[in-house]
Amino acid sequence: MPDYAHQHHLLDDCVRGAGREESLSALRRYFDQQRTTARYTGRWFERFAGGGDHPSVANTVTEADVLALNFLSITSLAEVAIDATITYTLQIRELLEQIPVNVPMHSAPWSAYEPGSPAFRLWELFRRCGGNHRPVTASKLLARKRPRLTPVYDSQVKAVLKAPRSEWHCLWSWFHTDPTRASAVADLRAEAGGIEDITLLRCLDVILWMKARPLRFPTR
Repeated sequence: MPDYAHQHHLLDDCVRGAGREESLSALRRYFDQQRTTARYTGRWFERFAGGGDHPSVANTVTEADVLALNFLSITSLAEVAIDATITYTLQIRELLEQIPVNVPMHSAPWSAYEPGSPAFRLWELFRRCGGNHRPVTASKLLARKRPRLTPVYDSQVKAVLKAPRSEWHCLWSWFHTDPTRASAVADLRAEAGGIEDITLLRCLDVILWMKARPLRFPTR
């Protein structure tokens, strides 16, 4: 079993420790619609076009899902769009139909993430969309389709978490070793205000990303 003591301590500090106020400020800045400077396009990632998990599109990748990747700084989307909406559309639908839409990570069994599971196989398929090895694109596209179950993961979050062996298992074990952690994130989200529709995983992602990035970067 991997040791995630450092990562779990960091997450606890961000959510209910000395770093909580910084996290609260980060959420408010990131999702603030009224800001005229340093506006983050990623504030629309889960919300754009009704969300990737809307019942009408939950089991297929749409053009809006691909465009939403650009809100999180994924570029060169033409080949991604072709692969995700045309080339692999049948395989993608088959796998999405096997992955629950409304089950959050803190309620899901670890079997939902293990190699061979539909989520893992879909991540591998998404990784081939637009190229042979695009793990960050795969992470963000899967998070768009199943935002409650799988997290956004990129180089900034990887750096602040010090590259855990498995980002899924790192976060899953954090939630499952202490059930009160999910409610602590929910409390933080509620206090931030106006983001009740944003998933707990996305809140954590924003907190960690803002911790990693200087404020002078307005993208993502």
